[in-house]
Amino acid sequence: MANLNQYEIGQPIRVNVREDIALAVPTLILQPELGETKEITQGVTIPDVDVTVDGKVLLANEYLEYFTKADDLDYVGRWRKKAKLTFSSTDVRQSDFVKFRVLA
Repeated sequence: MANLNQYEIGQPIRVNVREDIALAVPTLILQPELGETKEITQGVTIPDVDVTVDGKVLLANEYLEYFTKADDLDYVGRWRKKAKLTFSSTDVRQSDFVKFRVLA
C-alpha cells in the first residue's frame, strides 16, 4: 500500500484476508501511532471482483475495501490497519495488522 496524505478523501484502504469472507460483517480498524483507534463499519465493503494493488492480485470476496472520508487520517505518521470480521456472535475473526504511513 502506498503512503496516504493527511485528511485525504476518497483513497481506497484495502485489507487482504486471503480467505472467503463474503458472509461476514466487515469492520476496518485503523490505529494511529498516537491517538485513538478507529473502528469503521459504515462504508466498509467486501467486493466481489478481483483487484490488482502494487502488482498483487486481491481475490474477490477475500478482502475488505473502504474509501477514506475527511477526518479518517487525522494523524501524520505511522498507522496500522486490520480487518475485524463478524460471522456470528460467537465467530469474530481479525486479520493481522499491516503498517502504512500518513504524510503531511
